[in-house]
Amino acid sequence: MRRRPCLVCSVLTRNPSRCDRHQAEWQARQDQLRGSASQRGYGTAYRRTAAAVLAKHRAQYGGWCPGYGVPAHPAEDLTADHVLPKSRGGGDQRENLTPLCRSCNSRKRNR
Repeated sequence: MRRRPCLVCSVLTRNPSRCDRHQAEWQARQDQLRGSASQRGYGTAYRRTAAAVLAKHRAQYGGWCPGYGVPAHPAEDLTADHVLPKSRGGGDQRENLTPLCRSCNSRKRNR
């Protein structure tokens, strides 16, 4: 891989934009701006509901992701996805949560 200069200190690095030290500092700032899960609306009530939705799905279908834009497939990393995203007014009710693997959940984003 080609070495590139860090955007901050110009030290050559194999990372895309920053040396390890400056990348860690940048990531820490991003995390602080983003806020905690509770601050973003994913508190205890959401976690309980999500766990119940995932437990029901695993009891019925095992470790299978129903897929989003891809066929159903085995997955170990199931997560609760909002059918109607929170950014578009969706809530944390059981009817609005469905299991997807992390990859499908990321693919869906806020659609």
